[in-house]
Amino acid sequence: MNVKRLVVAIIVAYVVLMLTNWLMHDVWLMAAYRAIPDSWRPIADMNHKLWILAIGQFFFAAMFAYIYARGAEKKPWPAQGIRYGIVMTLMTVVPYSLTEFVTYRVPHMLAVKWMIGGTIQLILLGLIVAGIYKQSQ
Repeated sequence: MNVKRLVVAIIVAYVVLMLTNWLMHDVWLMAAYRAIPDSWRPIADMNHKLWILAIGQFFFAAMFAYIYARGAEKKPWPAQGIRYGIVMTLMTVVPYSLTEFVTYRVPHMLAVKWMIGGTIQLILLGLIVAGIYKQSQ
């Protein structure tokens, strides 16, 4: 495993993950979240705990890149990145979204949007990580 590429992949994946989370939740879905205010912590409370979210997202980005690096094959990187993004979506986003739908008072369309946004997000991350690793395979 190429440690230098792994570190680069982790850093880039983390930045993209945080950016796409902001786009998905603060831009695209914020109106939906505001429509169900009793389902969430107050914004000030969430902002106070934002550092915890940042740490969790770092661990996700690190494991996302690490797992890819361990399983990368000598095959075309775009297909591997897309396939990896889909597999990780099925392993993380879909179960999480369904669990959140059952646990919290949220409309079913919000859970569907979480799954759509998460799929796009993880396919993008898969392509980025695969692109970073493409020359070391």
